Order: sequence, then C-alpha cells, then structure tokens
Amino acid sequence: MARPFPALLAAALLLLFLPACSNIEVGEDELFQDKPTVTPADFEQAGVTLDELFVEGAGGVHLNAWHLTQPEAKGTVLYFGGNGFFLVHSKDYIEAMTDFPVNLVLVDYRGYGKSAGEPSVEALRRDALVVFDYVVDSLAGARPRSTVVHGHSMGTFMAARVGQKRRAAGVILQNPATTAEQWTDHLTPWYLELFLTLEPSAPLREINNLKQVRDLDEPLLIIGGAQDNITDPAMARRLHEAAPEGQTTLAVIDSVGHNIPHGNAAYEGVLGGFLEEVLPGAFAEKQRGNARP
Repeated sequence: MARPFPALLAAALLLLFLPACSNIEVGEDELFQDKPTVTPADFEQAGVTLDELFVEGAGGVHLNAWHLTQPEAKGTVLYFGGNGFFLVHSKDYIEAMTDFPVNLVLVDYRGYGKSAGEPSVEALRRDALVVFDYVVDSLAGARPRSTVVHGHSMGTFMAARVGQKRRAAGVILQNPATTAEQWTDHLTPWYLELFLTLEPSAPLREINNLKQVRDLDEPLLIIGGAQDNITDPAMARRLHEAAPEGQTTLAVIDSVGHNIPHGNAAYEGVLGGFLEEVLPGAFAEKQRGNARP
C-alpha cells in the first residue's frame, strides 16, 4: 500500500530530533485518527446509487472505481484524490458533492485499495487519461462537455493532465502544487534546511502543473486553503498567474488548511458557482433544496 508522503517527512523529522530530545510524548490525537469509511456493500444515501467498476488502465491494469448517480444530475465530476486518498475514505466527499446535481466517478490509483499494479508517476498520468476516456465513452450521461475533472493535492497533477490532453467541461485544482521541486522545498522548514534536503527524483521532476495549466482551454477553478501547510496557497496563486487569462478563477478560503472541510460555506459557494457556470441547469433549485443547516 502506498504511504502518504507527509508521513515519510514526519518520520524523517522525528529521527532527526531524537538524539536531541530526552522525551517525546505521543497523545491520543496522534494515535486515533477519525476517518469515516464507506464501502459499496454498506453505502446508503437517499436518491444516490453507487456502482462499483473495474476500469482497464494503462497496460491492462485493473483500477477500482465507483460511479455514483442521481436522477437529476446535470453532469459528471471525475475526482482524483491526494496521495493518501482511498475510495473507502470518500464518504464526506460523496455526501458533499451529491448536494449538487452531478454524478461522480472516483478511482483508487494503481496499487491503492483494490486497484492492481504499482504506482508510478508515468503510470498514474496515463491512467488518468484512460479513466477519463472510459467515463466519457462508456458511462451514461457522461460526455466531454458535461464532465468536470476535479483534483486534490497530488491529484491536481492528474486533473491538469486530463485538461491538457483532453477536452472537458471544466477543471478544478484544489490545494494544488506547482512543481515537485517547489512542493518539496515548501515541506522543508527553513530552520532544517541546513540539516535536511528533500530532493525529488527524476520522475517526480517531470510533473509540472505550471506547464500544464498554460495549455488548458477549459474553464479552470483553483482553490487553496489560507492555512495550508502542505501545499502553500502561494502555489495556487502562481498557477492562477500562469493560466490563460479570462477563464480562470482563484479562491483562497480563509481559516482552512490542506483538507478543506466539506460543509464550509465559502468553499461550497465557490464550488457550486463554478459547477453551475460550466454545467448550467437547475443548480440554484437543487442547492436550495439541499441547503445545510
């Protein structure tokens, strides 16, 4: 199973400081992490149907995907999560996104969950295109002009890749990184730079959202968290500057970090406004009917 990159960084920092510390206390917050889970077997949400799929990715590798549909959907959102994302942890995302009149397609990267294969930069980039092609060619109601690609964190590299190489209704880059070099530089605190250097490998240096967003023809929404300590919101602003003028919206949400909580009014307002713009039709009515207290 792939390990989230920040966990590796935390382990490295812990080893660095151990010789200088006599005691490090680990509390319950570090031991227990609340991550609501869901499976196709126990999924239950009024008006929403979940179908489990296995999509043939690049090289014939089978990727586990979920297709969630609702009767009044006006389009489809294809979601690429961060490097710690698994389908079974998508409950909050599903509940938030199905407040909008859209269908959802979520996929586990190769080597994650039930997906076969081993993850690599090039394989994930190719898989993203294959999955998009499958969605628009094979799933009812999904067409290029009615499919939005949404990436979070590491998933922004895949979402931007799809937008660069295919034609979608729109692209959402949430808590994005610009390049692997800038990402790893940000993850190294200034006071440790004399002792610890994070150097991305050659394959990681190939992923570059700055280059990808320059080629986008679709409407683009870039969302950052003002308190994000994983992907600095400054990177979201750089991407906004690099993207074509006139079709890109930037929103940096106050008082939230790398994982913007679903239910945040500002976040949902920005997201809903963008979806309504690129997938027009009955959004206002649907959102009023599903408004959260």
